[in-house]
Amino acid sequence: MIKNKCILITGAAGFIGSSLTERLLKHDNLLILVDNFNDYYPGKEKQLKEILSEYSQNSDYKLIKGDLVKFSTLADIIDEIDYVFHLAAQAGVRYSINNSAAVTYNNIVSTVNVFEYSIKIPSIQKIIYSSSSSVYGNPVYAPVDEEHPKNPISPYAVTKLSGELYADLYYKEYNLPITSLRFYTVYGPRGRPDMAIRKFFNLMHQNKEILIYGTGTQKRDFTYISDIIDGLILAGEKDNAKGEVFNLGGSSPIDVNELVEKMYRITNVQKKIRYIEKQKGDVELTHSDISKARKLLGFSPKINIDLGLTNQYKWQTSEIVV
Repeated sequence: MIKNKCILITGAAGFIGSSLTERLLKHDNLLILVDNFNDYYPGKEKQLKEILSEYSQNSDYKLIKGDLVKFSTLADIIDEIDYVFHLAAQAGVRYSINNSAAVTYNNIVSTVNVFEYSIKIPSIQKIIYSSSSSVYGNPVYAPVDEEHPKNPISPYAVTKLSGELYADLYYKEYNLPITSLRFYTVYGPRGRPDMAIRKFFNLMHQNKEILIYGTGTQKRDFTYISDIIDGLILAGEKDNAKGEVFNLGGSSPIDVNELVEKMYRITNVQKKIRYIEKQKGDVELTHSDISKARKLLGFSPKINIDLGLTNQYKWQTSEIVV
C-alpha cells in the first residue's frame, strides 16, 4: 500500500478519482487533487467534498480547480510529487461521437501537459495513465490480451490510444516511469449517471422503461470499482510496471440481457424493457485477459457481478440519487 507520499490525482472528483482519493487518504498521504468540475454530470463536487470533510486542507490534501489543457494549472504545483495518477479525461464513447473535436483536444492536450509537467519533477517515482479497453475495438479473438490489435471505433477510444502512445514516447525518450492501464467497464458506488448500470437502476427504481441498444446479446466485462482501485495502487507500487501496459478487468463477461435480469431480481420490480437501434461506437464484446496483470502486479479481482450489483443498488438507494 502506498503510504506517507505526496500524490497528484487528476480528475479527482470523478468516479474513479474520488474512489482513489478516498482510499489513499486513509494511509497518511498528502494528495494534490486537480479537477475542472465540468458540468458533464452533476454531483462530483458534492461527493468529493463529503470525502474530504474528515480530513484537513493542506496537511492531508490540497484541492485545485483548474483545467489541464492549461499548463499553468500544473505549473503552480511546487510540491515534491512522488506519484501521479492521471485519471482526468472527458469520458463517454457516445458523447465523443457528437463532440469529437472537443474530446480530442481535452484528452490529448491534458495528457501531454501532465507528462510535460512530470519531466520537471525529479521526485516522481511513478506515473499511472488511465486508458480504456475501447482501444481494442471489436476483438478478433477473446479473451483480449495487451498485444491484441488496436482498432478504436470512437473518438474517445482514439484519444485513449493516443495517450498510450505519448506515454510510451515519454517513457522511452525521457525515461518517465509511466504505466498505462486499460480499464474494462468500471461500475460501483459513485458511478457516472450516464453509465448503463446506474442508469438502469435509476429507471427501475422509478418503475420506468429501460432501453437496450441492439439485441442485448452484446457482452461486457464489468469491473467493480474497488478492484480497479487495487489495480491502480499495485501499478504504482511495482517497479516492474514501468513502461508497461496492463488490462484491468473482471475477466467474466456477461451479456446485457443477463445483466438486466440480475438487476430486476435485485430491484424486484416489474420488467419494462424496449430494444432500440444499436449505437455507433458500441462493440459486441469486451473480455479481458488479465494474466499479465496477475503475474506482474499481483492483480486479482475480488468482487463478482452479483455482489457488485447489490452493492451499487444499496448505494444508489441510500444516497437517494436514483
